[in-house]
Amino acid sequence: MQLVYLIVGAVVVGLALVLQHERRQAARLVERSRELERLSSELLRANRMKNDFLANVSHELRTPLNAIVGFVDLLREGVYGELSPRQVKPVERIEVSANHLRHLVDQILDLAKMAAGRLDVHAETIDVRPFILDVASEVESLVNEKNLNLSLVMGSALPRIRTDPTHLRQILVNLLGNAIKYTDEGSIVVKTRVLLHQEALVQGLAGILIGKENDTVTWLSIQVIDSGIGISLLNQERVFEEFEQVDSGPRADSLNRGTGLGLAISRRLSRLLGGDLLLSSQPGKGSTFTLWLPASDFDSGVPSKYAPHAG
Repeated sequence: MQLVYLIVGAVVVGLALVLQHERRQAARLVERSRELERLSSELLRANRMKNDFLANVSHELRTPLNAIVGFVDLLREGVYGELSPRQVKPVERIEVSANHLRHLVDQILDLAKMAAGRLDVHAETIDVRPFILDVASEVESLVNEKNLNLSLVMGSALPRIRTDPTHLRQILVNLLGNAIKYTDEGSIVVKTRVLLHQEALVQGLAGILIGKENDTVTWLSIQVIDSGIGISLLNQERVFEEFEQVDSGPRADSLNRGTGLGLAISRRLSRLLGGDLLLSSQPGKGSTFTLWLPASDFDSGVPSKYAPHAG
């Protein structure tokens, strides 16, 4: 009997030790959870402060930069007297540098607003075909400077879509500017297609179509296809990261290197508009950037009447 008591006592002591250990483990887990919550809160606060700082600094820089650009325009127009031949080049250099800096400031401000969820979308109904023609005309001089061919392959019955025209223009200008920059010879093609939900799934849009209840929703794809240097598979996601550039040239040549923000902003904007921006490329064989946008008639909630076609 005494042996039984000893065994029971040992079991009780063992259970007590196990329970004590479990309580300590639970206390450690609670403490670690609280620490992780505190660190997460601090990271969110630091990130918010960074975004606010970028937004405030960018906003404050805009006013003096606009003044510089404005006075340069007045100088070039001869408001303060005709420029001498020796003054023309320095004034042009000031103008190029000031515009480059203003563009960078605008991009950082847009990025900060998107990160803070403060970038507004002002949707309007637009006709896709004339809209793309207008954007293409903006970059025509850049295309001609490099002796490239720019062609538009668009169907005759493109839908009217409801989206933010300012953001859409910014995306397309960024994509076309990138294509021109990294294409030394050959062509740049802008191609449009309209696809139904299931067809869009096949084209790689599963990530943004998951959870969409309407299987008949229509999607518009706008592709910018170039015959440039291409991008390796290893770098295809990297080019969409902020301040990342591939084959960007020497760091001292900042005007030609760009900012490394154009594609990051373009993808964020495309997702803000309810779509996405995808890339397909091979080194030496050019790149294809595909912008996907919902093309349903949002005013009535009825899918677009336009049938899919191979633009």
